[in-house]
Amino acid sequence: MRIIALLILVVAGAGLLGYYSVVTNRTSLEPSVPKRIAYHPREPGDTSGFQVVLTSVPEPSDYTSLEEIRQAYYQLGYRGTKKLDAALASGLSPEMERKVLFTKAMLHAYEGDAREVCRLLKQVRHQVVSSDELAEKWLYSVIFLQGVAGLRLGESENCLDCIGEGACIFPLRSTAVHTKPEGSRLAIEHFTEYLRQFPDDMGVRWLLNLAYMTLGEHPGQVPSEHRLTFESFGSEFDIGRFRDISHLVGVNRFNQAGGAVMDDFDNDGLLDIVTTSWDPGQSMAFYRNKGDGTFEERAGAAGLSKQYGGLNLVQTDYNNDGFLDLFVVRGAWTTRPMRPSLLRNNGDGTFTDVTKEAGLMAPTNAITATWADYDNDGFLDLFICSEIGPNRLYRNLGNGTFKEVAGQAGVQGKQLCAKGANWLDYDNDGYPDLFVNYLRSTPQLFHNNRDGTFSDVTAEMGITGPYGGFSCWAFDYDNDGWLDIFATCYERPLADAASDLLGQPARSTRDVTRLFRNLGGKRFVDVSKETGVNRVFVTMGSNFGDFDNDGYLDFYLGTGDPSYDMLVPNRMFRNVEGKRFAEITATAGTGHLQKGHGIACGDWDRDGNVDIFMETGGATPGDRFHNVLFQNPGQGNHWLTVKLIGKKTNRAAIGARIKVVTSGAKPLTVHRHVSSGSSFGGNPLQQTIGLGKASTIDRLEIHWPTSQTTQVFRNLDVNQAIEVTEFSGAYRKLNWPRVRVPDK
Repeated sequence: MRIIALLILVVAGAGLLGYYSVVTNRTSLEPSVPKRIAYHPREPGDTSGFQVVLTSVPEPSDYTSLEEIRQAYYQLGYRGTKKLDAALASGLSPEMERKVLFTKAMLHAYEGDAREVCRLLKQVRHQVVSSDELAEKWLYSVIFLQGVAGLRLGESENCLDCIGEGACIFPLRSTAVHTKPEGSRLAIEHFTEYLRQFPDDMGVRWLLNLAYMTLGEHPGQVPSEHRLTFESFGSEFDIGRFRDISHLVGVNRFNQAGGAVMDDFDNDGLLDIVTTSWDPGQSMAFYRNKGDGTFEERAGAAGLSKQYGGLNLVQTDYNNDGFLDLFVVRGAWTTRPMRPSLLRNNGDGTFTDVTKEAGLMAPTNAITATWADYDNDGFLDLFICSEIGPNRLYRNLGNGTFKEVAGQAGVQGKQLCAKGANWLDYDNDGYPDLFVNYLRSTPQLFHNNRDGTFSDVTAEMGITGPYGGFSCWAFDYDNDGWLDIFATCYERPLADAASDLLGQPARSTRDVTRLFRNLGGKRFVDVSKETGVNRVFVTMGSNFGDFDNDGYLDFYLGTGDPSYDMLVPNRMFRNVEGKRFAEITATAGTGHLQKGHGIACGDWDRDGNVDIFMETGGATPGDRFHNVLFQNPGQGNHWLTVKLIGKKTNRAAIGARIKVVTSGAKPLTVHRHVSSGSSFGGNPLQQTIGLGKASTIDRLEIHWPTSQTTQVFRNLDVNQAIEVTEFSGAYRKLNWPRVRVPDK
């Protein structure tokens, strides 16, 4: 009975709905309560059951055993409902029965049984309207949940089998209209009922309009007082429409939230894709690029089939053998820590779990990690963000083992839920510094003192936010040779996200996404407003790439949160000559409404254009979806792909700087640095560099951080891939064949 007591305690302690909410349904509208009651608007909260279920996770006997963790989380929602059924059968007071029914509804919501959730919440509503006191506080929260339930029912019956370029892309096209309208009809009815009492709720208005859109009835059938139009969501620029080809090439796994890395793990010149899932019962997926326009899933053959769970992962070459390894982090969003995994690439298509022998087995609550050679000894070191407790810094000892040194290095951090981190050499002194983004605080910037320690220089360097941060990255958005910082913001209500999509100011005063421009390594200045990124995105996964090959880095954001009502499109922005960012989500066709997590941007088909892979799906089993691969249509611009091999510098060349200067009357100068990009997604370490219309390259410079040497090559052709080894006097041309992309 422990799980029953826990769940009821959560609900009872927070009121009928409290912080944790759920979806619902109906077959007819329940009688209204007399109008003399001063109803309360809906309470904000989790509408997926995610938080309730997390409170009931049994403690595994061994936090370092992935199998033990898998068993602890297996069908948690359904296991809870069976115990609640036993409690209901034993006879309960009306008050306790109401709480148990609601808790049961949340558990079914977590598992994705929308129709059963609808039935249960209809019972809850009848009990609520029987009491003026309950109705006053909770009736419209229940009505809102019934609307969300209808939306979820419509999605579960129409969207889960929809794949391809027309599925779930906002604004919805005719090909995405629901053929089974029941769920959306119910959503419309309940959202309309809610708005009659609270017409200014922008979040509910957004969902109402979205429900009409799923039926092909937007905007014409939406009541004028609630109608929203999306002209402001149009795009100033059009770089072509990206189409989802994941189902055609074999990478559209159905999964919960997780991480994604795109890179070449077998050194055959083709980019492979690796994903994880937050679900502790689902293993990693390893997609080997076959070079014929398809991928082969071979997690079993690669020795990864028992690597369960993990919300994120990142590539590395910790032992400098030239084969990229993988590091999987676990324990995010939970109170129970989980062990990470360091997976050594054996160079024969298989991986070996070397976590224990490497000294990295300590369980953590981590959502991301990042690699760099902070002491310039030629071996990559590891920083792990901790959501609970201090951050961790593991120094690579060069013999396959690591030593935890965060305390003596001074980077344990604020212990306020670190959600993102990036190494960046912001002062170009050859030693990587560290930026950390926190959910429960503002960020920290640590300067590398070049003696194994770091100093907190956040205030003096001008880093002022955001509060409530998530994923982040370092890139040179204006091509001035100095790395800038992009820090996303996460916790915002649906009303704010909807207002942003409509071009309206946010309703709340919480923080926004920040972009800090590097002023020559001396200071950063917040340019979020003038560059157009001081917006509300509710960002989770993210990454960047030059999507139109004009020489300036663009970015793509995965949006959402665990709640089912946070249904907003993922968003794409074009860099306008290093001066500002313009949204191109609509014209690019990348506004996927499913939850966006790990994002990897790379040229998988070797045509010189950067494509986008997104690990898609929410935090619960009921919010799973198919992964997406957006194929770049190309814009006719030129490019250069550079693969670097370190000798004295770490073999993967992480931290190396690249400068390209094109020929012509108006030469273009492009700066890149080698990294995997964002803290929630893994770009290839090889760099695909856009060159605009330039026909030749005047100069290519490579600066190596450990040796502090610079190579210079002149008069290069465009539209080719090359390999540069540290200290070599010549580069090697890579004759990578172009991959045929399936048409349909």
